[in-house]
Amino acid sequence: MGKANKVDTVKVGVKTYRIEKPLEIIQVGGEYYGVCDSDTSVIKIADKFEQQDKNISFLHELLHGICKRFSMRELNKDEQTIDLLATGIYEVIKDNPHIFTMVDI
Repeated sequence: MGKANKVDTVKVGVKTYRIEKPLEIIQVGGEYYGVCDSDTSVIKIADKFEQQDKNISFLHELLHGICKRFSMRELNKDEQTIDLLATGIYEVIKDNPHIFTMVDI
């Protein structure tokens, strides 16, 4: 079985975000797993965590990008809801990978 291709960009609407994986993400006020900067079109995911945590963090930051795209300001500020949605989406994808390869659902 071949190794999966490395993903280094993700498109959200008209914007393409570059994905970076620094060892740590330094922010004032706590330890962060990731950050989505829509001004520079960069999503950073801290590379020091377990793969599952990085995957959930990526979905979390991707949701921030989607919220920005659709001007969902209140949801974009609600870190707890974004966290829960990211975790839920991750679980669905992990438990049902076949639905993302089906041509006709």
